[in-house]
Amino acid sequence: MDDKIILICATGRSGSTTMQRILNTIPNSNICGENLGAINSLLEFYRRIKTTTFKYVPGSINPLNFDDILSQNIKPAWYNSYNFQQTVSMIKILIISLLKKNESNNVWGFKEIRYDNGDINYMKEFKELFPQTKIIIHIRENIKSQSESGWFKTDKSAITYLYNLNNDLYNFYANNTDYCYFTTFEKMFDVNNIKKIFEFIDCAESYNENNIKLILNNNIKD
Repeated sequence: MDDKIILICATGRSGSTTMQRILNTIPNSNICGENLGAINSLLEFYRRIKTTTFKYVPGSINPLNFDDILSQNIKPAWYNSYNFQQTVSMIKILIISLLKKNESNNVWGFKEIRYDNGDINYMKEFKELFPQTKIIIHIRENIKSQSESGWFKTDKSAITYLYNLNNDLYNFYANNTDYCYFTTFEKMFDVNNIKKIFEFIDCAESYNENNIKLILNNNIKD
């Protein structure tokens, strides 16, 4: 698959939807919004079925049939009959069907903000499934203002939560700089930074400063 796959992994109230709109100025793109962490759940399934296959199933990717297991005096607690490669293909097909609207979309992905408790590490599994993936790690530097915005206003632990999540996201970026780009709400209004993002995701030819400024000057309030 020659498609370009772009994920925006962000904190809430950081301008991630504006970043999504900016990336959707790329011709033939389809950068979807949030999915309540549903993709994370699919990646958890992939992680578990992978561990099951390579660590526990007798025969691994060529599982032994039930009688063969018994004939070898092996307890059949981990007997399974699924085809691992076929299962992985089905996971990929499901993800593609969720994010790629039609065949003309050769740039697609999604944005998500649900990465607490280390869930950002699910993106390693996503990268395994789709090696061409590029990830934009997007946070807000001014945590105090962020904690006073939207649903965070009623959360007394918002500052601590955001501080810890920012650290998790930044550390993920720092350990995966070959496919991750780190940016912030504050840098989103720097068109030179946006241009660098387009270069990083191999879409430099699609950078249109007029379209991007139009989005930045016309924020959709919620």
